[in-house]
Amino acid sequence: MSLEEIEILKKNNQELQEIINNSWDGIGIIDKKTRLIYVNNAFMPILGFSKNELLNKEFTLFMQDRYKTQFSKLLEVDGKDKKYKAEIDIVCIRKDNVNVYLKTTISSMLNKPLFVINIKDITSQISTDEILDDYVLSMHFDLHLHITKISTAFLKLTEYKKSDIVGKPLKQIVHKDTDELIFENINKTLETLQEWSGLLKAVKNDGTSLWFNIKIKPMYNKYGDVIGYTSLVFDATKEINLNDESSLLQKQIEEAKNQIKQKDQLLIQQSKLSIMTETLQKLSHEWRQPLNIISLQAQKLEFEYSMGVTPDTDKTIEVLDRIKNEANELSKTIESFQSYLKPDTKKSLTTPKALIDKAIDIFKTNSKEELKIEKIYEDNFSFFILEKYLVVVLVNILTNAKEQIIRNKIANALIEIKQYHLDNSLIIEISDNGGGIKDEILHKIFEPYFSTKEKKHGVGLGLYTSKLITNIKLGGVITASNSEFGATIKLSIPIEEEINR
Repeated sequence: MSLEEIEILKKNNQELQEIINNSWDGIGIIDKKTRLIYVNNAFMPILGFSKNELLNKEFTLFMQDRYKTQFSKLLEVDGKDKKYKAEIDIVCIRKDNVNVYLKTTISSMLNKPLFVINIKDITSQISTDEILDDYVLSMHFDLHLHITKISTAFLKLTEYKKSDIVGKPLKQIVHKDTDELIFENINKTLETLQEWSGLLKAVKNDGTSLWFNIKIKPMYNKYGDVIGYTSLVFDATKEINLNDESSLLQKQIEEAKNQIKQKDQLLIQQSKLSIMTETLQKLSHEWRQPLNIISLQAQKLEFEYSMGVTPDTDKTIEVLDRIKNEANELSKTIESFQSYLKPDTKKSLTTPKALIDKAIDIFKTNSKEELKIEKIYEDNFSFFILEKYLVVVLVNILTNAKEQIIRNKIANALIEIKQYHLDNSLIIEISDNGGGIKDEILHKIFEPYFSTKEKKHGVGLGLYTSKLITNIKLGGVITASNSEFGATIKLSIPIEEEINR
C-alpha cells in the first residue's frame, strides 16, 4: 500500500469517526462479555456517565437485572454468521438512578468478535403507557366482551393474575348477583356504537365484592370498523353504602329494562326508516313506467287536438280510463306505504290468509323479480293482532329470502309459506330454496348490523328488526333453521282471541 493510499484511509477513518461522534443515536462497540470498548459523544448523555466511567465496563452493569440474561444471549452468535443483527428494548439505570428505556440494535463486526450497539432513548413514548398501566384501572375486550388486555393497576386491586382473566368473558369478574339484563343492556348499547357507563358489582380473586363505575366504548381501526372495546374503571366501593346494595341492584335492573326498551324502539324506528328509504327509492323507479304511460297518453291526446284532429270519443274515454286506472294503482301503493309509517297500537280483526296476502302484495310491489310463491293454509280463522307489525315482519323475511335466492343465482326460485295453528299460537313458516344458511352464521342472523350482503346493499337490520317486533310487539318467537329444501324462518305468534274457527 502506497503512502498516498494510507493517507486516504486515515482520512476516511477520521471522517467516519466524525460522523459517528456527531450521530444523534448512541453508538458503542462491545465484546462478547458486553465490555464497552468504544462510545460516541451521544452515548454518554443518554446514560449520564462520562466516557471514562463507561469504557471497559460491562454494558449489562447499567441494565435492570431482568434484561441482562436476554441481552447476553443475543451475543451468542455462531462464527459462521458473518452478518448478524438483533434488536431488543431494555431498561437501563442512569447515573441519577432514573430508569431510561432504550431501543437497542446489535450488529456483528466483520472479521472481529465485536458488536456495534446503537441505542435510542424511547423513555418519553413508553413512560406514559407505563404510568397508565400502573395507576389507571382499564380493560380491553374483543367483540364478544372477552378480556384481551388488562392494566397492572386493575390486577393489583382485584388480586387476579393476568393469566386468570385474559381471554375470559367480562362476566368472569362480575358478581353472581348481577342480573342478566345488565349484560343485555351493555351489549345493546355497544351494538348501537354508543358508550355504556354504569355501576357493576365485581368480585375480587379472594371472593370479596367491590363496586366499579365503568365506561365501555368501541375501538375502531383505520377503516372505521369496530375491532373491540376499551374501558376505564373507577373503584366506587367506598361511595356505595353496602347496606343499600339490594336496592341499588333492583334500581339497576329497572334502569336496564327501560334502556333496553328504548334502544329496541330506536332500532325499530331506524330500521323502519331505512327500509322505507330503500323502498321509496325502488318505488320511484317502478313508478316511472306507469307515469310515462300516463304522460304519453295525455300528450297524444293533446297533440291530436293541437293538430286540429278530433279523436274518436270511445278512444278518448279508453285513454282516460287507462290514465285513471294507472293513477289509482299508484295512489293505492302510496297509501299502503303511508299507513306503514303510522303508529299502530290498536289490534285489528284479520285472518292468516289476509295477512299473508297483504305482505305478498307489498313484497311484490317492491320486487322486480318474478318469484314463485306457494301458500299452504291449514285453516283461515279470525283473530285480533297488531296487523301492521306482523306484515312488516313477513315482508322483511320474504325480502331476505329473495336476496338469498338472487345472490346464489338459483334457477326455478321458490318461496313456500306455510300457516297452521298450534297451542293458541299462529305459526307461519317461510322457506326458500336459496341454498340455506351457513352453519357458522346461523346463530348470528338475528343480530343487529350482521349482514351477508355488501355494505352498499344493506346494514343488517332487517332480521334483527323482525326479531324485535316479534318478541316485543307481538309477544312471539322467531327462529331460523336449515332443511333439505333450504332455509326456514319460523314465526310463533300467540293469539289472544279467536272467533269463528
